[in-house]
Amino acid sequence: MGEPKGRGRTTSQAVINTSRNKSMKAALPPNEMARLSALSEYHILDTISEAAFDDLTRLAAQICGTPIALISLIDESRQWFKSKVGLDVDEMSRELALCAHAILQPSNILIVSDTLVDHRFATNSLVTDDPHIRFYAGAPLVTSEGYALGTLCVIDRVPRQLAPEQVEALRTLSHQVIAQLELRRNFGSLKHITKRTIINERQQIEDLISALSHHMRTPLLANRGILRAMLGGAFGYIDDTWREVLEGCRQSNEDVLKLFEALLDVSRYKNELSKNLCFEIIDWKSIFERAIKSSNTISQKKCEITCKISRSLPIVYGDELKIKQVVQNLLDNAILWSYQKGQITLEVAPLGVNEVKVSVHNYGVEITPQEKETFFDHFSRVRNRCTQAELDLYLCRLVVEAHGGIINVESTLNEGNTLWFTLPIATNEITLLSS
Repeated sequence: MGEPKGRGRTTSQAVINTSRNKSMKAALPPNEMARLSALSEYHILDTISEAAFDDLTRLAAQICGTPIALISLIDESRQWFKSKVGLDVDEMSRELALCAHAILQPSNILIVSDTLVDHRFATNSLVTDDPHIRFYAGAPLVTSEGYALGTLCVIDRVPRQLAPEQVEALRTLSHQVIAQLELRRNFGSLKHITKRTIINERQQIEDLISALSHHMRTPLLANRGILRAMLGGAFGYIDDTWREVLEGCRQSNEDVLKLFEALLDVSRYKNELSKNLCFEIIDWKSIFERAIKSSNTISQKKCEITCKISRSLPIVYGDELKIKQVVQNLLDNAILWSYQKGQITLEVAPLGVNEVKVSVHNYGVEITPQEKETFFDHFSRVRNRCTQAELDLYLCRLVVEAHGGIINVESTLNEGNTLWFTLPIATNEITLLSS
């Protein structure tokens, strides 16, 4: 961690300190090979900084009142920092790492109130030289399989103690770090498998999506409770700056939770949607008015939205709640692709003698032919669209197809974009189903 204090240090002195550190280095965990294998599966080492981890590190420093906080991962020969506060280096030798001692007891937080009176660390150059560590507390980052990958640790340059609520908060934050690592790993695995899949493997991918969604929903719900407790003052007073950080963490957790809820919806809809439709006469005026009101409330673009309902519109039967969801998602995406304060037209009109066509037209960024091909697929990676929006549009496709319609997008340079879907008009067969 940084250069040794003083420029007059001799080679012999450096050798002596290295010898002392080696004699006091931590033993290897009994499951070291399996632990290293587990760490490699996360593909986290040497990655760039990420806000989700940096927020937790800053929060640990704030709650514990220390100038230094780290998310430290221990590999075969080094200690690497995924996130750091109050320290400039990215890694250091494992032989010097206090965290290498902390991972030996995964169920306990290692607290060293004064390193100079602890025989394990008194001669460590990180204690005797820069950064002059005198206090250390490290909460092991333990996977669900029981492997300690590293620690969330806080460090001070003076001896001190932590209050019981600070110790508990540090433990809680370490659980949050593991939850973020799990989310990162699972998304990485999902993307990797999706890229390699072919048509006859799609069912396996959808099963994987469902399994991951169920698996990750529980820790996300736990995160929600913990973050709400922190914001409510359960772990002590939080000033306005850190309240803003916590609120950001809470909102990020909510966004990821919504994503997994959408994944679960995809799984349920894929298998059950066509069996559970509730057919009734579609009230287009009500659907359009509610969609416009909701979009204007949420969006900051404040687009001018007009609606057109054909006077000669035939009766259409369908599940009004689900059709409203489709219209809402199409409108929200039209706003996303529109220019600031642009014009959007929401329209429903007859299409031939057997269908009606619902369309949302906007003026904005042109949708490329490549993007149009996968616009309503899950994980399509269209510009300006997050995974949540992709899943919402995929759900639109499932709902429309379950009603016997089709959904598509058109885009022409200088003429705007149109998202549209069709629904069959009332027939004797549908009337019987709805009665």
